[in-house]
Amino acid sequence: MIEVKDVHKSFNDNEVIKGVSLSLNEGEVVTILGPSGSGKTTFLRCLNFLETADSGSITVNDEQVTFGQANANDILQLRRQMGMVFQNYALFLNKTAKRNIVEPMVIVHGFSVKEAEVRAAELLEAVGLPDHGDYYPAQLSGGQKQRIGIARALAVHPAVLLFDEPTAALDPELVGEVLKVMKGVKDAGVAMIVVTHEMQFAYEVSDRVIFMADGVIVEEGTPQQIFETPKEERTKAFLNRFTVQ
Repeated sequence: MIEVKDVHKSFNDNEVIKGVSLSLNEGEVVTILGPSGSGKTTFLRCLNFLETADSGSITVNDEQVTFGQANANDILQLRRQMGMVFQNYALFLNKTAKRNIVEPMVIVHGFSVKEAEVRAAELLEAVGLPDHGDYYPAQLSGGQKQRIGIARALAVHPAVLLFDEPTAALDPELVGEVLKVMKGVKDAGVAMIVVTHEMQFAYEVSDRVIFMADGVIVEEGTPQQIFETPKEERTKAFLNRFTVQ
């Protein structure tokens, strides 16, 4: 369903992504782990052109876009098939929770206002916030803001959701409510690529785990393979600090 081939990205003379390739099947959850500075977030941001990769390609549902050659229409069509959930929520502070979901659907994706409002109500229910549609971001907890961010990303039925450290900015007691919603997204059959430090989530929810370091994929496998019997010393050293159950 999604095929990413040979992605390279440099900032000045520093190559931070060094030929990374990744495939993702329909409904599959792939988690990317690795130390800070390993290139995880940059790679994720390249997939929907928040960063411009130097070379490589991405194919979503048989539509291929080549990095470095894509025009504005190519990028728009690709983004319409992807949802992105950010570490810092990226909500419009002057708009209510419902308007944060509705307006991108209408302005970017061409939904009617009525269609968008019906969909927004469905999604607020799905993320456990049916009575919070008229709240502004300043009135919401971090966990609630992130759940609105997930609802917004799901609004247009994307082929894949990209999560960039979705719990990193949250107080520990709020992490669970976001992870619960993400598990629900998986149960609904939506494919996800998740950059995270939540090891228990990666172990329990992922179909496949990738360990990145220094801009390359060091190792990948099932959660059991990566967490219980990693092959590479770099993976072992990184995971040695964490315990999963």
